[in-house]
Amino acid sequence: MRRDVVVEVIVQYPNGCENFATKMEAERYINANLEEEVPTAAWVEEINGKKKCDLQLIEENGEIRIAD
Repeated sequence: MRRDVVVEVIVQYPNGCENFATKMEAERYINANLEEEVPTAAWVEEINGKKKCDLQLIEENGEIRIAD
């Protein structure tokens, strides 16, 4: 029997991490708060805490985009 793996997007800042359900939600948060904090890394993590893959933070036209 197959079980779907629940994942979340983790965005790391110099002062800690934030977690999000989707890349779109993470991008919205990042870009709304760019004047206060700039993220240093992002990755996808399984709900049990196991890192699944790293994500790229790409700056385009003054905004940050998250790519696989």
